Amino acid sequence: MRRTDLPAVGSYVLGAALLCIRLLANPGDRVPYTPGDRILAEYFLRFAARVVVHGDNPFFINELNAPVGVNAMANTTMLGLGVPMAPVTLLFGPGISFDVLVVLTVAGTAAAWYWLLSRHVVPGHPAAAWVGGLIGGFAPSVANHATFHPNLTAQFLVPVIVWRLLKLREEGRWLRNGLILAALVVWQAFINEETLFITALAAGLFVLLYEPLTGWRPMLAGLGVSAVAALVVLAYPLWWQFAGPAAYHGGEPQMTRFRTDLLGLTSFSRTSVATRISEYEPAPGFSAEQHGHLGWPLVIAVTAVVIWLWRERLVRALAITGVVFAVLSFGPEPALRGREIGIPGPYALLNRLPLFDTLLPTRLGEVLTWAVAPLAAIGLSRLAAPRVLSIGLVAAILVPAAPTPIRVIERPPVPTFITSGEWRSYVGPDQSVLVVPLATFDHFQPMQWSAATGLDMRLSHGYFLGPAGGVDGNHAVVGPPRRPTDNVITHGGPVTDADRARARADFAYWRTAIILAPEGDAAASTRATIDALVGPGRQIGGLWLWDLRGR
Repeated sequence: MRRTDLPAVGSYVLGAALLCIRLLANPGDRVPYTPGDRILAEYFLRFAARVVVHGDNPFFINELNAPVGVNAMANTTMLGLGVPMAPVTLLFGPGISFDVLVVLTVAGTAAAWYWLLSRHVVPGHPAAAWVGGLIGGFAPSVANHATFHPNLTAQFLVPVIVWRLLKLREEGRWLRNGLILAALVVWQAFINEETLFITALAAGLFVLLYEPLTGWRPMLAGLGVSAVAALVVLAYPLWWQFAGPAAYHGGEPQMTRFRTDLLGLTSFSRTSVATRISEYEPAPGFSAEQHGHLGWPLVIAVTAVVIWLWRERLVRALAITGVVFAVLSFGPEPALRGREIGIPGPYALLNRLPLFDTLLPTRLGEVLTWAVAPLAAIGLSRLAAPRVLSIGLVAAILVPAAPTPIRVIERPPVPTFITSGEWRSYVGPDQSVLVVPLATFDHFQPMQWSAATGLDMRLSHGYFLGPAGGVDGNHAVVGPPRRPTDNVITHGGPVTDADRARARADFAYWRTAIILAPEGDAAASTRATIDALVGPGRQIGGLWLWDLRGR
């Protein structure tokens, strides 16, 4: 490590800590203001720790969706992060493990870009490489996922994979280089397959544009080694994902609705400094999925760099790759300020193809960040301007787009009935627990309570992806197949004798030992529905309990 690397890496760690400062101020006891996917990620961290300790099948989760279970490989279980973090999860819990993981992955992604740029793109210009690392690690395509998705903040392998791909050009080292690339591909597959798929597409286009024909022979040999070696390791996990129990083919129809608005590229993210201090309403989009929202100052600056240095092959290859994927991120039906313009986008040619049919189009905007980071570093390294002017220019471009600290709420405590282990005396080895309201993005207590037991408390429901109708091979839906009692619990209303009869059948199917519900007014109507279905419950250990044993 060079002397100039320590301040750069340290600044990235500090920046990631500031992004998570409200979480770190009370570790493990706070969650984002919309905690849904955060709780799911914590559940998967606990699952990975369970795999390490108990030797459970890493590709299937028996503790959700009883009695069927959940295909872990078909969900974002991020074993490539969860297994290394297992000691932290076991010692301090999945909440603290999540917070630490986000800081490490955001800072690590920025540091990886800095390393690539300082060593191979702008050597001799550490300040320019540092700016490129800031963009690569703190752009919306990374920082916005700090709220929910450590598997998407963990993009630190992307620049390394691209670098190792180009290293395949070396004569006589095709076997060694191919095996190294295969190891990186396998690790990334167990962090996030979607990022790996997008990386493969983007790197493929970039190499076609950048690499002269003379370098292809050793590269193809190395690629062959990488493909074979990676396939040997991933064949069995991929079989589980696509052909194993509870596998699905194709994503939810609404997945294509996550797209970059036509005004998104020049808009600031909803979590940026500029948005927080302005009345300007950014282009529509769920903030965690605003991958291309770079802000107009950075877009103008990078466009100027591309025009200025267009004759350079690297600049052309980066620019074209970034633009192609930015356009694809508009989705099959592009929208302007949330309204479809009536003209299909290029992605319409791809969205029904295998793998593309489970991809969120907006995430293709990650590639724009991967192109902009080196382009900004190249431009800054060539800028012949006084240092003060350069610093002011960089600040004017990047500060408005900088992410602000994650907004948080206090984590609802897990009831003592759960934490004390008292629940165990009610639930047999082959039985499950029904927690209401049913688990969704908004109702996260079931997943949180189960995670607090180390997943020992088996749930009949859950928040996960599975095949529609519970039929293997159908397209994906969130949650288990709906049974009659699910509709009664969700929608409430008058409960009939027929509803009670169907509920008895459903409880027998789920092997439900007890029903649990949180205290408080928010769940009052759901508790009333359960009372009408099975009789009055009772308060115990900070929750409501309905004991179905012997009924």
